[in-house]
Amino acid sequence: MARFYEIEPTLENYWRSIILFGRNVASYKFALAKALYDLKDSGETIITLDKLAEPYSKHIARHLVICDKQGTSENSRFLDACRAFNANQITKGQFADP
Repeated sequence: MARFYEIEPTLENYWRSIILFGRNVASYKFALAKALYDLKDSGETIITLDKLAEPYSKHIARHLVICDKQGTSENSRFLDACRAFNANQITKGQFADP
């Protein structure tokens, strides 16, 4: 029987590896799924980090309003920027390019 990491790399297996091997203590997987779903109709077969950043950040920021705890690390510049954006302490432009 083949182990999961030995299975042929396909789009489905890439997603499966994110779900199976990603940390379960944070909501980033849900934000990533929502961001990819937002971009599904773009007609592109490759999603660059630049294109993924805005919808991903938006979903993380929205989730922070519901539940501020997003993991086990004590400090995160990214999450602090999301919180500052939610508190109207920084603009969308500053949030996009901190």
